[in-house]
Amino acid sequence: VQPGVHHTMGGLTIDTSAEVLDGVHGNAIAGLFAAGEITGGVHGANRLGGNAIVEIFVSGRTAANTIAAENK
Repeated sequence: VQPGVHHTMGGLTIDTSAEVLDGVHGNAIAGLFAAGEITGGVHGANRLGGNAIVEIFVSGRTAANTIAAENK
């Protein structure tokens, strides 16, 4: 038996619209969105295991709503 990766706490920082922020100035990168475990900072250094599905759905829906609003 060996340890395995339970989840990743990604390194992409997003804003409340799920837009990816650049690592230098914290500005949104136009047209680049992220959702789910690729994002980091939302839960701090760790998160509860049961939050993964909710996080994927909520952040994915947030990104989709932002994209739809920007393309009206």
